[in-house]
Amino acid sequence: MRKIIVSLPAVLWSGIVAAAAVNVGVDLTANVHPFSPLIFGVAYGDGARNAQMGYTVDRWGGNSTTRYNWQADFHNTANDYYFENIPDCTAPTCAGTPPAGNSADTFVHGAFGAGAQPLLTIPTIGWTPRPDSAKQHPYTVGFSVAKYGAQQSVDPWDTNAGNGYRTNGTAITGNDPADTSVVAPPSFEQSWIAHLQSAFGTAANGGVKLYTLDNEVMLWNSTHRDVHPAPATYDEIWSKTVAYASAIKQQEPGALVTGPVTWGYCDLFGSAADNCVDGSDRQNHGKLPFVAWYLQQVCANPLSGGNHLVDYLDLHYYPQGNNVSLSDADDPATARLRLRALKELYDPTWVSESWIADLGDTDANHYDKPDLIPRVRAWISQYCPGIKLAITEYNWGNDGTVSGAVAQAEALAIFAREGVDMATRWIAPAAGTNAEKGFSIFLNYDGSGSKVQGDSVGATSANVDQIGAYAFHGAARTFVLLTNKDSIAHDVSLTFNTPHVAAWKLYGFTGATALAQTGSGSMNSPSLALTALPALSASLLVVPDNDEIFKNGFE
Repeated sequence: MRKIIVSLPAVLWSGIVAAAAVNVGVDLTANVHPFSPLIFGVAYGDGARNAQMGYTVDRWGGNSTTRYNWQADFHNTANDYYFENIPDCTAPTCAGTPPAGNSADTFVHGAFGAGAQPLLTIPTIGWTPRPDSAKQHPYTVGFSVAKYGAQQSVDPWDTNAGNGYRTNGTAITGNDPADTSVVAPPSFEQSWIAHLQSAFGTAANGGVKLYTLDNEVMLWNSTHRDVHPAPATYDEIWSKTVAYASAIKQQEPGALVTGPVTWGYCDLFGSAADNCVDGSDRQNHGKLPFVAWYLQQVCANPLSGGNHLVDYLDLHYYPQGNNVSLSDADDPATARLRLRALKELYDPTWVSESWIADLGDTDANHYDKPDLIPRVRAWISQYCPGIKLAITEYNWGNDGTVSGAVAQAEALAIFAREGVDMATRWIAPAAGTNAEKGFSIFLNYDGSGSKVQGDSVGATSANVDQIGAYAFHGAARTFVLLTNKDSIAHDVSLTFNTPHVAAWKLYGFTGATALAQTGSGSMNSPSLALTALPALSASLLVVPDNDEIFKNGFE
């Protein structure tokens, strides 16, 4: 005979006084779909720590990868730091061509060693650092003071390296790209992939299979203006997609390619040649937003055999509110703003609390309401069904912020619920930081390697600004992520769509506490009361399926 288990409220985080309970509902039959493990990705990071964390993707990306010479092992710092060609390796053993000291090879080795899939940026800008560049100070530079005159700012370590602006603030134009770079056609990058195959095997045999088409292409005219001063257009980016993606797939038929790699909100809708949202380039392309038009081209121009040039629509997204992303600010007002900004990812009614709101709401695109993931998934459905969605740069606060850690956990839950297929945070959190906790609550919630996995299922919160609620079902367990985004503790009144007969556990973290088990109890009911979830915290409820309970002595 089955033992009856009484539903008990959890007494957690002792000593905390909580506000009124927030109602949360979980329906295991609603909105059921598998979520991709590739959403738990990062960029760079320490290989040993990445392996401990269990990140699934490691991205080689960023501005420096737009001009990386795989043969000479140089990158150009571009506008980030005085347009200098920097050797990636300076030790005597780094001389020669790969694999001797090549930093990309080292990166790929590290990613595979950490159990992650490397996502490798393939430059498409058409220029790469000169192989005869200086390997030590003074470096080969794009805006030489000796050649182009005095400039507004210079590298204090290499005073010949200017920032490309005259002392009166006007931009230097007409400089020679050959000062730093040589032409890099698709065949140059195709040879790189051949080298990677020789070093690591083909994609079908465990080698690199994820390739991305450059980085933030609609910012080339600012970030890489020494070699690409003209704003990129719809047609240019598509022509480069055809040329370079074709070369990738010709060399590596098993490659999965991501593109076009937008920088943020504006280039969802228009090219760099347009004025953020609308302009002549967009008008001349059927008035379609850039990303919608790009998707249309992908499906209208398949490779022979029907495969697509691009397999993942690749976007970058940073919330634009003051001090929200890439910021150490964590004061109460910023924390609230940061956590509300998560609604930019999914809420069709939410008006951005940033300059994005100034774009207005003049037509069906609803510019002031980002609604990022549903918006682009609708474009995929309309213009190129079957293409996957990747968000390969995002950041909701620097590593040490408490609100950023809670936002990180919730962002991952949103990616799972909304159907993102791959995501990589910029950058991998440092070891032991708050931001790491936002990943660990999914990848190792009990400290013994247990992961959230399976399907995303229905979950609702009566007040998403106080308690975020996300549910998953897999490994014979139901997982419920609860984020307290408020400045005070909250009780949660949780209701499932069916009774649970189970012994549950709760795990969680705050800014002051590590991820750990914070409560446990038993239930034989569709309802569960969780008491006093702390302010700015994330909690994961783990409830075994009923039959698992029976196997463990509850019959």
